[in-house]
Amino acid sequence: MLVFTRGDSMIAKKYSVSLYFDALRALHKRLPKNHSKFFMIQNEYRQKVAGELGEEAVMQVMGQVKLPYKFYVFHNLSLYSESLFQMDVLIISPYYALIFEEKNIKGEITFTEQQLTRKLDTNESHSFDNPVIQLEEYEYQLNLLFQTRGISIPIYSALVFAFASRYIKTPPTHKTVLFRKGIKPFLRNIKTGTPLLTEEQLNTLKNDILHANEDFNPFPLCEHFQIQPESLIKGVECVQCGFIGMKKVKHNWFCPRCKIYHKRAHEQSLKDYFLICKSTMSNMECQQFLQLNNKHEATRILKNEMLLKTGRSRNTKYSAIFLK
Repeated sequence: MLVFTRGDSMIAKKYSVSLYFDALRALHKRLPKNHSKFFMIQNEYRQKVAGELGEEAVMQVMGQVKLPYKFYVFHNLSLYSESLFQMDVLIISPYYALIFEEKNIKGEITFTEQQLTRKLDTNESHSFDNPVIQLEEYEYQLNLLFQTRGISIPIYSALVFAFASRYIKTPPTHKTVLFRKGIKPFLRNIKTGTPLLTEEQLNTLKNDILHANEDFNPFPLCEHFQIQPESLIKGVECVQCGFIGMKKVKHNWFCPRCKIYHKRAHEQSLKDYFLICKSTMSNMECQQFLQLNNKHEATRILKNEMLLKTGRSRNTKYSAIFLK
């Protein structure tokens, strides 16, 4: 029998804020409140904020877990099997794989066969797709992926509510529901037996998963959500107070709201442009989006190590290296 003596969790893919979250934040900030899609984007952004908080809390717990065998933890995986599927947290071990789906939904929670409903203190109710159905699909897709690699281990899953202010009135009948403090005892109580993977096979599987991961990058978001880039609020966002409309002064940017100066304030707004507007930027587009005074200012700004230049003269375009 193989014996695994390493009991510390190995964070194979650590928690990190996704580019999609950064892009949503930028789009929500720059979309006028009277735009027909503002409330849709606002709702998407708020859900993503709640999800990021919950996933970060779960990953903090996973960094503390100790078990009598080696295991790997991955945050925010997008893998392709029959189709692309995204998992909040995946754990692999010599004995099993486990998927955690994190839900950060306030209120009194009721599960039905097809839906999850929540009731707030205000008596307002909202309905969502049942995440149990989603988890079962993830298990199916992950099992197919394992089969193509000759891996045969049981796959478990659980719903995790990261914050205990949620009240589960009616839990799902065939799926484990955990709160954050229940994660460690749940993992300790999983029955193991004889290892199904050698340490070498486990390490190979870990590397295969990392190599197969495809981040969800639906950029630019204006195209994804069918929003005209011309409708967005233009200008450089202040790095201190968040005001959009910093003024370009000699060798600097000045915020008329909080009165600070910042030499590199434009860099985040450049990143925002590629995430939400277009995949390329011309000198004129740079002038318009950053609200510059002339083409010479744009030329200096576009000489940036995070940008890739193609073409010559009037046909010159710039693209973002971080999206390549």
